[in-house]
Amino acid sequence: MEVSFQLRMGQRTMDAGVNLPDIPVSTLDLLPVLLPFASAIVDASAADVEEEGKHISCRAGCGACCRQLVPISRPEALYLAAHLDSLPPERRAIIRERFRVAVERLRETGMRERLADFEDQGQDARREIGMDYFRLGIACPFLEEESCGIYEHRPMACREYLVTSPAANCADPHPETIDTVPLYAKPSLILYRFGDGKGGDRPRFLPLVFALEWAAAHAADTQPELPAPEMFRNFVRKVAE
Repeated sequence: MEVSFQLRMGQRTMDAGVNLPDIPVSTLDLLPVLLPFASAIVDASAADVEEEGKHISCRAGCGACCRQLVPISRPEALYLAAHLDSLPPERRAIIRERFRVAVERLRETGMRERLADFEDQGQDARREIGMDYFRLGIACPFLEEESCGIYEHRPMACREYLVTSPAANCADPHPETIDTVPLYAKPSLILYRFGDGKGGDRPRFLPLVFALEWAAAHAADTQPELPAPEMFRNFVRKVAE
């Protein structure tokens, strides 16, 4: 079934359509559609910034942001774990070991305890934890030679982070030295609430570094389902709001 939609973003209008099965799906099942949709919104925002004469600094090989604390939705944790399981055994083992080492490093520094209730903490507390996390220098387990090793499958929060300030500034980020691209919408904020397929859930997210252990503990959980066209329309509607 083809679902068409129109989304107004500043002076731009996104007219597009997606083919979806008319069967019940979970948010996890719909991620291969939602992730490119989020990228399209980011691309439109970046195009407007570049028309103003600014330039996106982010490039392959510049992986400073890949040491930030990346919040991902619960469906994304399952999605990343499934993608990892699809990789060749040798590659899979390397990445799993990186996850293990990263989590152990957090445990040794006491950061693991501070992250235990990360989604329930206030914005200021999460920002402080995020800066302390960045100072630990823990690279994303999917980082390869300072570039994203899962670029097509990367989380929404990663897609939404673009800067126009000098790339060198990202190694020691501060509000006065980092200029991020303002987005017309942040689909990740909707995804955090989208476990019910409607966008009415409370925000639920976790640090990317905990994705594998969370997925292992919740792989058998029942995922709410809705007909795919209905769920996609719900997401677009929330973005429009």
